[in-house]
Amino acid sequence: MSALTQLPSPLSLTVSSLQTQQPTFQKQSPQPTTTTTVTTFTPISTKTLPKPRSESLSTASWIEALRSQTRSNHFRKAISTYIEITMAGEKPNNFAFPTVLKAVTGIQDLNCGEKIHAASVKLGYSKSSVTVANTLINMYGKCGDIRDVFKVFDRIPQRDQVSWNSMISALCQFEEWELALEAFRMMQSERVELSSFTLVSVALACSNCMMGCVLASKFMGRVDDSKAIFELYGDRDMVSWNTMISSFSQSDRFNEALTFLRLMVLEGIKPDGVAIASVLPACSHLEFALVDMYCNCKEVDSGRNIFHGILERRLGLWNAMIAGYAQNSFNDKALILFMQMVEVSGLFPNTTTMASALPACVDCEAFSDKEGMHGYVVKLGFGTDRYVQNALMDMYCRMGKKEVSKYIQQHGD
Repeated sequence: MSALTQLPSPLSLTVSSLQTQQPTFQKQSPQPTTTTTVTTFTPISTKTLPKPRSESLSTASWIEALRSQTRSNHFRKAISTYIEITMAGEKPNNFAFPTVLKAVTGIQDLNCGEKIHAASVKLGYSKSSVTVANTLINMYGKCGDIRDVFKVFDRIPQRDQVSWNSMISALCQFEEWELALEAFRMMQSERVELSSFTLVSVALACSNCMMGCVLASKFMGRVDDSKAIFELYGDRDMVSWNTMISSFSQSDRFNEALTFLRLMVLEGIKPDGVAIASVLPACSHLEFALVDMYCNCKEVDSGRNIFHGILERRLGLWNAMIAGYAQNSFNDKALILFMQMVEVSGLFPNTTTMASALPACVDCEAFSDKEGMHGYVVKLGFGTDRYVQNALMDMYCRMGKKEVSKYIQQHGD
């Protein structure tokens, strides 16, 4: 599976979706300028090739000849040398393919490049050698259709810095600015070190789209800058809205994430799966905040109604309701809910859970095994937690066992 499809980010893109959902990839984009001075080109054919040399060159010798010709921008001569030697029975290796592919890129002969690509596949170098694959990405980016770039990139098992730089550069070649920035984000998520080539391509993408500025600010943690740039532009699409909602959620600014989702709908843009996934953390936090607020205001019934209205309850929500019951002296209900959480929901309590359940068990007459809760805490490994220790000391003091409370204070659990 491609690494592009493995990132759980709001903006994550699959290679297959990039190929099918971007019809602009099918258009023939203007070919980028090259450094070669060749203005016309007649495709090379075997009919015009020189006859194979009778003398046998060593592999190192003819690879060095290829490199020398390519470095000197003698691209046709390099390709002729490659074909001449292969016709003589020599098999190209992972050093020969990158060199001849650079020559192909220099004269932008896609047909020749595809044949060399096929030869590299046949000999197993297109997958086994990341250098060959990187050169193919560069070649297709400058000579072919962007879909060929995705195909090669998707099949690289271990992508390096050059792989990502080549991919981002190819996307910029075809003016897919937002996809270039998305690839940049994914490159960062895989902790690949950036280079000056990366930053040059990213700067180019940023200068060509509003989303570039928003994303660049997001990457640097400047959410307010992203918001300001976003609000300056009137032509906002699905990707820009999703980016802002994701930025707010990831920065724990949940109210703003929900506000922007509402504004997005009011502008007539129907939220997609990415938008919903980005706002879910905000919804989860809001549910917890509402339960906590109502319980703190002694409106426990309102908090309970919200709690029971949520089907998929996370641990934080259970903790808020248990604490709400305990704080308002509904100790029986707090312990019953605690047992339901452990036995029915399958969730494991954390230190926050136990810090609320311990005080409740003291005042619950129906719960007799109060010291058993201490053993349960130790079994969970929470005995050294300061908040749990405070709850245990309070429990033993209220049980009249001050010596145990003092021992916990002095020695821990």
